[in-house]
Amino acid sequence: MNARIALLTLTDRGLVTAHRIIESLPDTVEWNLFIHEKALAQSENQGSVFRRLREIVPELWEEYSVLIFVMATGIVVRQIASLIEGKDRDPAVLVLDEAGKFIIPLLSGHLGGANTWANHLASQIGAQAVITTATDVRGLVAPDEYARRYGWKVEPLDHLPAVNRLLLEQGSLKIWTSYLLNPDEAWLKDEHYQFLSNKDKEKANLIISPFLDLTIKDDLLYLIPPILSIGVGCRRGISTEAVLEGIISAVGQIGASLKAVSGIYSVDLKQDEVGLIEAAKYLRVPFRTFPAVKLQAVIEKEQLSRSNFVNEKIGVDGVCEAASLLGTQKGRLILPKFKGRGVTVAISVENSLSWASDQETLTI
Repeated sequence: MNARIALLTLTDRGLVTAHRIIESLPDTVEWNLFIHEKALAQSENQGSVFRRLREIVPELWEEYSVLIFVMATGIVVRQIASLIEGKDRDPAVLVLDEAGKFIIPLLSGHLGGANTWANHLASQIGAQAVITTATDVRGLVAPDEYARRYGWKVEPLDHLPAVNRLLLEQGSLKIWTSYLLNPDEAWLKDEHYQFLSNKDKEKANLIISPFLDLTIKDDLLYLIPPILSIGVGCRRGISTEAVLEGIISAVGQIGASLKAVSGIYSVDLKQDEVGLIEAAKYLRVPFRTFPAVKLQAVIEKEQLSRSNFVNEKIGVDGVCEAASLLGTQKGRLILPKFKGRGVTVAISVENSLSWASDQETLTI
């Protein structure tokens, strides 16, 4: 599992529990320990020492995907209250008592994976996971939990309660997708989900697609795989706002969700372009560049559009279209060069869903 975990403790007894947690974490996890300066045994343990929670929690909130607090729940609630943004942006937050008897997934139970982490850690350290989400209590896997497992997003978020309520009331949900799914995938064997044919698409409660119908009914939810690769060419010193404006306009042109963006791609000469770097951070996607020679090879192979102006400036016939294609595994160009304010954008889409992706998650 790819995850960055921050563990925070206030006391020496809590520090013992934190170390038990650390010993139970998968090897693929990156973790850091943060210890209050008054913890009696802190000098004997590796970790970053802090004086006040309010001085470090906001920074950790942005940098880590999972926050594990070994302290009273009330303390944690007061620290994170002003930082909460939404189900699709908040990190998973878990709270343990200092003795490690109970684990509470406090925030982002499904999309953030807090419930899964609580169950995993409970089994490893002999604690009791206190799960309160209705679907989990009834032994059902919610659609947003499946989305988390595959690294997908959910939209519109305000439809999620209605769809989960349908699952609870009816005991099942109907799904439509135009993508070929792996026949060995556990989801296909889940009796609480029924996959529909094209002719029954209108009956769906869930649609797996990056392309949205903005007039959808309240009991319909989109599960959005990150399969849109954004290629960007720009003038030097472009602002973050101009880059985001160009990307948002381009994604809107094809009727897709911004949540379907898998990454931003450009030429090596732009690897230090602050506007591109910050736009990728805002969208929470990677930013990667390619050598001009690689871009040129794709332009010639795929017969992409060419610009004499760009060639004179950087020695390649174009950037955005070729970069967008190189950003995919096996994709195709669906939006040729789209001109914005000092920026050009192109979009390519993956031809299939990647089930064994780098976003593999803990499903224990």
